[in-house]
Amino acid sequence: MKPEVQKLQQIEQQLNAHFIERQHEIHAILLGICAQKNVLLIGAPGVAKSNIVDQFMYVLPTTYGTFKRLISPTTQPEELFGSVRFDRLKEGVMERNIEGQLPTAHVAFLDEVFKATSDLLNSLLKIMNEHRFENGTEELTTPLFTLIGASNEFPEEDRLNALYDRFLIRREVEAIQTPAHFMQMLQGNTEEITLPRLTAEEIQVIHAETKAVHIPQTIIEMLTEIHFKMKDAGIVVSDRRTKQCLSILQAEAYLQGRNEVKQSDFRVLVDCLWIESEDRETVQDLLAPYTKTVIDQLFVQLNRLRMEVDAKHAVLKQAETIQYEEYAQFASAVLMKWQQIEQEMMIESPTEEELQKLNEWKAQLHEKIAEEVM
Repeated sequence: MKPEVQKLQQIEQQLNAHFIERQHEIHAILLGICAQKNVLLIGAPGVAKSNIVDQFMYVLPTTYGTFKRLISPTTQPEELFGSVRFDRLKEGVMERNIEGQLPTAHVAFLDEVFKATSDLLNSLLKIMNEHRFENGTEELTTPLFTLIGASNEFPEEDRLNALYDRFLIRREVEAIQTPAHFMQMLQGNTEEITLPRLTAEEIQVIHAETKAVHIPQTIIEMLTEIHFKMKDAGIVVSDRRTKQCLSILQAEAYLQGRNEVKQSDFRVLVDCLWIESEDRETVQDLLAPYTKTVIDQLFVQLNRLRMEVDAKHAVLKQAETIQYEEYAQFASAVLMKWQQIEQEMMIESPTEEELQKLNEWKAQLHEKIAEEVM
């Protein structure tokens, strides 16, 4: 595996260990950084949105410009784009001191982004989408490759629709869902995390290699199907947004250590294709046929074996006597088939969670098979 991918995976693992139930948000930001796309986090105060972003700001190269600002209805353009140069203003030119401000940042974080006023929107939209900024008589190319926005609520005003659309990846951040995880959070380590830092050269390699990930024709055809199925379901996703989804698929493949997009990568598009919050479940249902991994399919086969054993037991319970030789042959065939499927699964490099599930199912199967002969 490439060293840059290993470092990204290490960062992700350490952040997942520190932030409880935030793996999807962490992965979303990594996708945004690799694909050079904007990310939006929507959730109530106190769900660690800002804390997670702070950690990502830390791992960026020290030579890279970063920018953070809490937006309010009174935020003025100079707070984002720099103060006006009065010497140029006397000449009738509106030129700003942009050093250290948003136009010079590689990665930016705007908290409460939907509180931006009309005075901010035009320049903000141009920086986010075109990476351009008009400063006086010049139009500058900005180095920004990912802007992360956060908000406590969805935008309500129509004038914010264009800003909302500029965020390709959108995550609703929920409070911790389970008591066990909540207790884990309360008892967790509150010390700062020591994360590996990325160099400027590594970021350049990450961006270049993400763009170089191969997209097979079958993936293009599937994404086309999804696009029109979304329209049929009443969720109209722009042609531009669907095309940009290709870069997210490339980023997902890259983060998994592959140089080609696979069908299973479609699962990350759940965060890219919904418009309204209530659309999310529909999007998940539409993507489901495309997102089953090889491991998912193998688990389906394993579950069929479990059902076969259950069915056999139901028959044996009704029998007056047990034909042990016949049952031994049945059990041997089931275990052999299980072993074959398990070997296929190991080739696919299952996650720790999938391995735990596999081992639990195996223990249950062995216990069930032994039950009739004890």
